[in-house]
Amino acid sequence: MTTPELILKKYWGYESFRPAQEDIIRSVLGGEDTLALLPTGGGKSICYQVPGLLKEGICIVITPLIALMNDQVAALKKRGIKAVAIHSGLDMREIDNALNSCIYGGIKFLYCSPERVQTELFKERVREMNVNLLAVDEAHCISQWGHDFRPSYLQLKDLRSLLVEVPVLALTATATVKVQEEIQAELLFKEKHLFKSSFARPNISFSVRWVEDKEVKLVEVLQKIKGSAIVYVRSRKGVRDISKLLNENKLPSTFFHAGLQPDEKEERQKKWIHNRVRIMVATNAFGMGIDKPDVRLVVHLEAPSSLEDYYQEAGRAGRDGKLSFAVLLMHKTDTDQMEQQLAQSHPSIDFMKRVYQSVANHFQMAVGSGYMVSRPFDITEFCHTFELDPIQTFHSFKRLEEENLLQLVDSTMRHSRLKISVDNTNLYKFQVANARFDAFIKGILRLYGGGLFSDFMIISETKIAGFIEMEVKQVYALLEKLNAIGIVSYVRASGKPEMLFLQPRQEVGRLFLDSGRLETLKKNASARLKAMLAYTQDDNTCRMQQLLAYFNQDFGLCGKCDVCLDKKHKGDDYYEKIRERLASGPVSLEKILENIGSKRKEIVLGTLRAMLDAGMIIQNADKLYLLSNQ
Repeated sequence: MTTPELILKKYWGYESFRPAQEDIIRSVLGGEDTLALLPTGGGKSICYQVPGLLKEGICIVITPLIALMNDQVAALKKRGIKAVAIHSGLDMREIDNALNSCIYGGIKFLYCSPERVQTELFKERVREMNVNLLAVDEAHCISQWGHDFRPSYLQLKDLRSLLVEVPVLALTATATVKVQEEIQAELLFKEKHLFKSSFARPNISFSVRWVEDKEVKLVEVLQKIKGSAIVYVRSRKGVRDISKLLNENKLPSTFFHAGLQPDEKEERQKKWIHNRVRIMVATNAFGMGIDKPDVRLVVHLEAPSSLEDYYQEAGRAGRDGKLSFAVLLMHKTDTDQMEQQLAQSHPSIDFMKRVYQSVANHFQMAVGSGYMVSRPFDITEFCHTFELDPIQTFHSFKRLEEENLLQLVDSTMRHSRLKISVDNTNLYKFQVANARFDAFIKGILRLYGGGLFSDFMIISETKIAGFIEMEVKQVYALLEKLNAIGIVSYVRASGKPEMLFLQPRQEVGRLFLDSGRLETLKKNASARLKAMLAYTQDDNTCRMQQLLAYFNQDFGLCGKCDVCLDKKHKGDDYYEKIRERLASGPVSLEKILENIGSKRKEIVLGTLRAMLDAGMIIQNADKLYLLSNQ
């Protein structure tokens, strides 16, 4: 009989599960609706992949992260497991082919972005599938109280209604109690089954440094702490500038942001993962799904807008369990800037409507048309053409996505893709009748194999050109020709972000934007920012305690953060000060605090307790402290 342990060993080579994984898997296999809270790097995917393989049928995985779902599909295929992904970066031919494979092709995992679940095509095909599990990753996105609310997640209850007998597994690395309750309610849990692994990362030393010059401090930190590192910077320009600064200081780095071409992203990511370059300077577009356990240092040059985001990004350090560091650099002007950015990230409804109308004009999209249509989109050119503020426009797109109207899809996965549309026999007949295509088709088949007959595959026109020894422009031309006559289905990479209409284009005068809900979202964002700023300003409470308290978890002193180390250092100083004060005879607590410093009462009391425990001092009947040898 196949067991979860045997599946884990067979496909992943692990002998045992991590904490909480086995309990979560047993719950799912028992048919229970389950909510799993696991920290970043806690092995969430194993929790649905193992039961998905054990049970007959297909597991549907909902995730908003296109890069992550493609990485997961690639990783499963390497292990010999059939998997496909459906998201905004695919055209209708690819989606249709993928859904057919899920019904007839023995696919075990279907990864899908939430907006695709809403389409009638998807719902029709799901009815024909033998679904064994619905896994909802990044489940906090379903909550308006969460830090990454996506209204498309609210439509998942419709999918649940189609899959009444299918258990759901909701997974997240960050969810407060309020968010946990909303996840279970919105996903129609029959009964509540919550599994919570401690979010504690005791091997990470967290610190906040208030400095006058962040760049100088960054170089100093990177010179002091060796090993692989990530430096998070908010803007694309900042990413480039900081990478240049580090290289000038003999600190080898590369940079990453959403605007890079797909091949560039892949190459830079590989160089960093394989330690051919030490430091990755990146926007928050980098990191999701990255499996690199030996990151020793994560530095934030600016604080994120929430503790959820900060803890998730900082948590990419030290996944191998070894001592690692998370450093947040702050400047006295940061607080005001972050509050201004919060205001900019919630534009007025009038401005959002103007942006929506401008997009419709840009694409000459008629009212009622455009449903699930995506087109290449250059936001810089768009803002220039329509005289729109770029920052407010960008955040308007975020809000319009939350309203389930538009989605700006970056170019992360816009590789060219190819599938042979005819069977082997008809392809051979075509090659015989059209000799000029024969060598070209044979070359492609040698490069990419027979899998082209069954599924779309990512291809590189440059690689094909080198293999067949022809110019790249000829490769493009031949592929376009074969596509036009129906021999292949060819989707050429755009290299640009794309704009996707999540609903048919609406008349702007009738466009309903819920002002009450938008105001609630703004208040929630303000509360999260307040918690983030409080963390940066509290230099008296252990950093790990602060972080875990936010997620309603308890933790003792970590002993590694800047606060704990500062107290230990000052505590050592107070040993000597207390010894000196008691050398002349018994003293009351009030006098000790008066002489040594009432502002550090907690440290003084802690030091006195430690000295009492060690037998260095005693308390007499009058509650006076004296040295034990007096």
